[in-house]
Amino acid sequence: MCNIWKNENEVEITPEGLGKLLADPLYSELAHVGVTGGEPTLREDIIEVYEQLILSLPALKGLSIITNAIEENTVKQRISQINELCLHHGVPFSAMVSIDGYKKTHDRIRGIKNNFESAYNVYTYLNEELKVPTTFGCTISKKNVWEVDDLLYFAQKNNMRGRFRVAEFINRLYNEDRDNVIRNFTEDETYHLVLFFEKLKQNYENSNSVKRTYTSIQNMLLGGERLIGCPYHNDGIVVGSKGQINYCAPKSNDIGNGQHESSLALYRKKFHQKEAIVQKDCKNCIHDYHAPITYNEKKRELNDFLNLRTLRTENADLLALYSNSMSAIPIPSGKKRVFIVGWYGTETVGDKAILGGIVQAYETAYGSTLDLVIGSLYPFVTQKTCKELNINATVVSTKTYDLLRYAKSADEVVMGGGPLMDLNELYVPLIAFKVAKINNIKTVIQGCGLGPLHKDRFKRAVKNLLELATVINLRDSASVKQASTMGFSNASLSGDFARPYIKQNFIEQNSAQSANVIRCFLREWTYEYSRHLSIEEFQTEKKKLEAGIAQLIREKAEQTGCSNIRLEHMHNFVVGNDDRDFSRYFIETYFSNEQDLNISFNPKLATVENIVSAMQNATHNICMRFHSVLFAQTLKLPFTAIDYTRGGKIQFYLEDCNQMDSMIPPLQLIKS
Repeated sequence: MCNIWKNENEVEITPEGLGKLLADPLYSELAHVGVTGGEPTLREDIIEVYEQLILSLPALKGLSIITNAIEENTVKQRISQINELCLHHGVPFSAMVSIDGYKKTHDRIRGIKNNFESAYNVYTYLNEELKVPTTFGCTISKKNVWEVDDLLYFAQKNNMRGRFRVAEFINRLYNEDRDNVIRNFTEDETYHLVLFFEKLKQNYENSNSVKRTYTSIQNMLLGGERLIGCPYHNDGIVVGSKGQINYCAPKSNDIGNGQHESSLALYRKKFHQKEAIVQKDCKNCIHDYHAPITYNEKKRELNDFLNLRTLRTENADLLALYSNSMSAIPIPSGKKRVFIVGWYGTETVGDKAILGGIVQAYETAYGSTLDLVIGSLYPFVTQKTCKELNINATVVSTKTYDLLRYAKSADEVVMGGGPLMDLNELYVPLIAFKVAKINNIKTVIQGCGLGPLHKDRFKRAVKNLLELATVINLRDSASVKQASTMGFSNASLSGDFARPYIKQNFIEQNSAQSANVIRCFLREWTYEYSRHLSIEEFQTEKKKLEAGIAQLIREKAEQTGCSNIRLEHMHNFVVGNDDRDFSRYFIETYFSNEQDLNISFNPKLATVENIVSAMQNATHNICMRFHSVLFAQTLKLPFTAIDYTRGGKIQFYLEDCNQMDSMIPPLQLIKS
């Protein structure tokens, strides 16, 4: 994302000139120096540059380099020499290799064939042969926004450590004319990136400092300001290749040249420019500079920690009493407030349809008087859902005490669908119901299923939830029966609310359209439905099930005459497992040498509408995610259901629909 090559060919500072520049008092306590470009290893005297850095900086604690690794052999040779120099002087040295995508994506962005291969080779050489601490750096722009997950998957598989950043306008790179690809994302691209950075935080990045940076990037992508500090606020300076001095890398103009004037004098004389940058640019700068935690960040972290420690099922009674001291949030005049809670914020496409169905029911009941509030574990996810479904609602975080405030300020509190099972997040409906009950507010369990429940504390929480409910509507007959055995004969069968939503909003079809494709709606098989097995036994069965699914796909392809296989996805969020990641693994593991089938996966975001459309444009649907089964059955489309729940909700649903002949139990696939 730079045009630095367009800069006029001025004479670069010599190593000796650099040594003289660094003799200035401004650099007397300089501890870390990173050398970047352009491409630093293009300088034939780069070893002498590093030697001058070592000899000229008495407080030096570390050196680093960033390389694009285009000239593989040259880069290896020169970085090897730099490393030897640093080892000789006892100065820690690290490297970063620029990799902006997997294989063809990186080559396309860099405009150089086989650059991915050379970059990976350099990374491996530095990390494994030279033992230099090495990371890769990926800059995200409009050109690679949909391919970043591919690079992450490759990195995780190969134990590569790397950092991801959003491309920023940087004065020293002369890229102000690249606004067509820099920070110019569509709404879907932005949302995809917010999901991606959450995945990095939860499944990849180990450094708390970097995680804070990623949180700040997410906040800025969602329209907020930078949340973190920056080393250039107090401790950083930029020296250009010709001796020019800048207050910061992204936004500062040259304040002078350190070869012609004292750097310290320049720094002091132009300080008003630095203050102007802080006022004008810093809050909007998305560049991934990591800095020590700020006071405001500490306050936010402390608040989050206190919420995490107190918002628990075991504290529900105390929190309900505490809510008496909280002010209610006024309900607009003439309105009926319904507060829907559940697992929202982690919703699958099926959960979106559930929410749509529940909201439709309340819109029918209350019409224009409805004041809808939805509690969400990750509000940005549910806000996107509401926009997709055209739902007018206030979305609040259930990881904060807003859970209590809105629970005491509603006319009705609803646990809106999903399973009541072994989840730490059971605190959400339990606390909401406790608060509602002491305020004489109606509580409704709407379209939920019971189980799987294994641990006693979750069994107690679910029983308590049922006791607190004014109305209990469950999604399948098996859950109603289970509730009855627990002493709740007032439980009724409502069905899953996704079903009426699909029926009302999408056209039923008796046969699929003429698309010559088999659509698969798969997911990773997780342990909660196989607790009778040891972890080792489960892993063995899991591999067999995956192989069985691959065989099922081949058999269906042969039966239908379809050679095109498309993996679609009911879930795109790391919490609950992004199905796109499983698809990458599944295709690579079981179809990497496939010659008879054209198999691919959809990398884009899933919505109720595009999932329904995909199903309707298929010769056959292979459904593993629960709501993919519900969608296909409701739409009367040809499908095969894989019951990953081992006789759980998929079987219960198909029994209620009298369509068990469409289901394959996992044991059958494992044996195959």
